[in-house]
Amino acid sequence: MSQSCWEILGIEPTNDQDIIRNAYRQKLPEYHPESDPQGFQNLRQAFEQAKKGIQPDFTPISALSDGALTPVESDSQENGEENQPPETAEPHPEQPVIDQLTADFDALLNNPQKRYQPDAWHEYIQELDKHSIEVVNQLRWPLLQAVYNASFISRNCALILAERLRWKQRLNELQDEHAHSMDEYLDFIAKGDILDLTLLSDLPLAAQNASFDHISSIHFLFWERPAWMLRAYLEQPSAVYWPDTPELMERRCRWYTYAGFGYPELSDYCLQRLTDEPDNIDWLYLYASQCSLNGDDQQALPYWIRLYTLERHAAAEAWLLNWCKTQAPERLPLLIQAMDNPLYAPADSIPIDSPDQCYLTPAQTTKTLLRWGDALQYPLPQLAQDYASWKLYKETQTTILRHLVEDDGSDPVLHLYRHASMLRLGNETLLQQIIDEPLSDDPLDKLILEGLKHLAQQRLTWLENSQVIATFSQWLYAPTAEQLPEIFNDRDADIYQQCLHWLLERRWMADEQLERLVNSEQFGNNLEIITDWVSFIALQNSTSLPPPVNGEDYWEWCRKCYALVLLLEKPAESLAMIMRMKNLHIEEQHPLHPFWQIIQSIDPEQGDIVEQYMNKLTLSNILQHHSWTRLPITPQDYLDNSQTNSSYSIDHFYISSTPWREQIAKSNQTNQMVFYAACAYFGLSSRTERFTGMIEEMVTDEPTEATLKESLLNAKPYPLAKNILNPRLLALINEIIEMRRNERHLMSEHTHQLLLDCQQNVNEDITLRLVAKLLLQEFNYRRKKQTTDETKPASVWAFWRVNTRLNRTGFMAQLFCGSIFAFMIAYLLTHFSSTLDGQIILTCLLYVNIACAATRRLNDLDHGKMVNVLLTVVAVVFPISMLYLLLAPGVPFANKAGPPASGWFNQT
Repeated sequence: MSQSCWEILGIEPTNDQDIIRNAYRQKLPEYHPESDPQGFQNLRQAFEQAKKGIQPDFTPISALSDGALTPVESDSQENGEENQPPETAEPHPEQPVIDQLTADFDALLNNPQKRYQPDAWHEYIQELDKHSIEVVNQLRWPLLQAVYNASFISRNCALILAERLRWKQRLNELQDEHAHSMDEYLDFIAKGDILDLTLLSDLPLAAQNASFDHISSIHFLFWERPAWMLRAYLEQPSAVYWPDTPELMERRCRWYTYAGFGYPELSDYCLQRLTDEPDNIDWLYLYASQCSLNGDDQQALPYWIRLYTLERHAAAEAWLLNWCKTQAPERLPLLIQAMDNPLYAPADSIPIDSPDQCYLTPAQTTKTLLRWGDALQYPLPQLAQDYASWKLYKETQTTILRHLVEDDGSDPVLHLYRHASMLRLGNETLLQQIIDEPLSDDPLDKLILEGLKHLAQQRLTWLENSQVIATFSQWLYAPTAEQLPEIFNDRDADIYQQCLHWLLERRWMADEQLERLVNSEQFGNNLEIITDWVSFIALQNSTSLPPPVNGEDYWEWCRKCYALVLLLEKPAESLAMIMRMKNLHIEEQHPLHPFWQIIQSIDPEQGDIVEQYMNKLTLSNILQHHSWTRLPITPQDYLDNSQTNSSYSIDHFYISSTPWREQIAKSNQTNQMVFYAACAYFGLSSRTERFTGMIEEMVTDEPTEATLKESLLNAKPYPLAKNILNPRLLALINEIIEMRRNERHLMSEHTHQLLLDCQQNVNEDITLRLVAKLLLQEFNYRRKKQTTDETKPASVWAFWRVNTRLNRTGFMAQLFCGSIFAFMIAYLLTHFSSTLDGQIILTCLLYVNIACAATRRLNDLDHGKMVNVLLTVVAVVFPISMLYLLLAPGVPFANKAGPPASGWFNQT
């Protein structure tokens, strides 16, 4: 070559193997082995010369370095001159024969028609056998050196020569470092050729070298390097001959599939082989992969599903999940669930007190949980998103139940989600429904349902054989109440968790079982939301959930149960779904029936359905009242509704609603303090510490606020009342303190009217209006309680009971009867004693009767202590003023003087 190897490659001299190799590959398309064989040969020689003496990282031909030590000394010339034999004292007697055989071997290695033909190598061996052992011994190691240095050699052919010359067996004749290198090389050629090289015999030498180098490089990258490196190599343009053999075609399919390259001819070949061998997993995988790489995912889908079904193939599993993310995101969580494959030991083989019970507690595998977490990173439909969130314990079961109540079998996707959810929520009947469900014609739905069937059978077997469930059920359904076995006392134990899983399943229970659960110290506070509400309805509202009737589909019974609980727990979020429920018959005795009538009367065209639902609820019905409290009630909604009571007061909404807290935070600190005090003392008792703590944490800069804070916390009269200019605020503060100090305290009529004005005044701070309503609710509760405690008002003749009350007719009766009684006493006293002045006695008795009657009558009017004293004095001094007492009506509610008397003469 007139040019240096670096000029031909177009690079500067370097020892970097990657630079040399990349330069060679870039130049390769310029010299086609058929159109420019000489140029190709020059390029190849330049490449070989450039890497001469370099320890390469990439040697696909021999996997050994070109610079490895040889068993015989050689002096390689940099310009490609032939090796000179070592100098010896005297030439070998048969040196011409040795030289001729060496030349013949070099000719064999460079003959394109013979170099890959085993027969040609056998002919050369036969020629060797014609000569003496001495000649063969002289050629043994030079021939190994020649084979070792050859770049494109058939390992099969070299193995023929290796067996004849017994290289492997005679390596001990070499030095240690030479022997080690040659041993590795001989192991390498013992692996054989990666293809039938005899098929290249008709090609020119340059084309043979190009094909050999290309195919060997691919083979090396496939086994020794990551896929991206193989892909990068295949992306480079090349023009080489590929022999058409089944073995090489199979390898080519594997290579290109591994690199992520799809070719239609490879796909067709895979299909042909799959048709011939339908049960061959390898061809099934290769064909599915090639279809996908060629962009034909619909064609690939059934083959991937078949591959997963047969082998649970990891590649099929990954492809199906990735495909589902983009093509069927609504089914992605279902597919993840179907692919879950937890392994459990036989439940009947593990004693109830064994630590191995931890292996029986139903759980999702970690891989499945991670997949659901990954799925939530993608845009999923609401149903799919809610299911994945629920399975990851980010949401309660109501999140998915609001979708499931719509399932009447008409929507296949929703139907599958129902089955998937019942793996956790379903009892034996619902699990059996999954197992009995007919398979779909859709391949993906069929795969999902098959996975759900497997999991349902696994769960059903656990329920039937678990000693834990058998023991717990025996206690729950025992004819008479028994003590819960001590083995369930540990709430951290696995058997306790298994019982909670069992309770999570939807099954009908009689009131006796519900009461037994609620009263259980271990399970009463840990009931899941459905059983908790059902227990409340049955035990607190005396409305038992009807059991499934004969012939009724169990799922339909569950739908009604779920719909009822959703309306009690999450009505706003669930209302739209419940309105879309079809094919549902609800009996009149079912607790859902009144709700269902309200829902059927809602017209979406008339406005917001939640607001319509809110306005149609009857809060005197305890279940509807509970549903109302779960709606997005604003402070104004609460004030406008006249049906509210103290069972769910402003403290409930403040704690559960962010808009409420934001609204209260807008008020000044004094009003907030009054609000927290009212919630602390007249809300739920369990929240007292929470609200008093909020008062204590408030920073008060003003002396009036600091004093008010102390008064509210200690229930002491507020000494700076004169500084408060708002009479309604002052009334609220005083009533909070008085009602806190005296549990039987009832506000006066004046205060009652003042608080009503505060509640209804739209110009007043809404925080104070809420407090006013809470105090009025507390007042009504106390008044009703006192009315219940004192069933009858005081009698007319009990004139000495000045702390009681008289109505108008009772007042007249006491005046009349008391006057007669006073006249009789005066008459008797003067009759038996002449020293007594009967007129004075009569006058005194009459005044005492009038004062007692006026006091009792004023108690009925409920004007307060100071007004009562003043009017009593006026009535005694000016009897004409008693006309007011005769005409003014008493308050129609109980007060601290007792219940009102609505009948004649103070009778009930």
